[in-house]
Amino acid sequence: MAVCMAAPGLKTMNTNVKVILGFLAAALVASVVILAVRNSGSPAPVAVTLRISVAPPEQCAFVAAQANSARFKYLVGNQANVKPTLAQKLAVKPIPNSPIIEAKVGASTKEDAERYASGFVELLQALCGKQAQITLVDKSIR
Repeated sequence: MAVCMAAPGLKTMNTNVKVILGFLAAALVASVVILAVRNSGSPAPVAVTLRISVAPPEQCAFVAAQANSARFKYLVGNQANVKPTLAQKLAVKPIPNSPIIEAKVGASTKEDAERYASGFVELLQALCGKQAQITLVDKSIR
């Protein structure tokens, strides 16, 4: 009967190969994650800022909540034909001690920004109904 025995250094060499392959796999995964984060964090080239007056002033928080809702972001982005990831980045906040709310969002092009801004107030007014009257005060597209 013949017994086959591996060379004593072969087991150590297999362990070293496994460790090296593990480090390479970890480096590859880390590289992919870094590239994904770096590419997804790039801001939109065109910034849209809307200032909207709310009457009665005590409804500012309600209107801001409606504008920050996922439903509104979906509807306004869909209406303006803006990329969903940009539409979801809409941020609306009431300005303290004022009947005005401010909405900021990014768009890919100036045309997208104009479409987004043009339908914003009408759609928000429809969503808020008779609880608040909404008027566009200022529009900035840069």
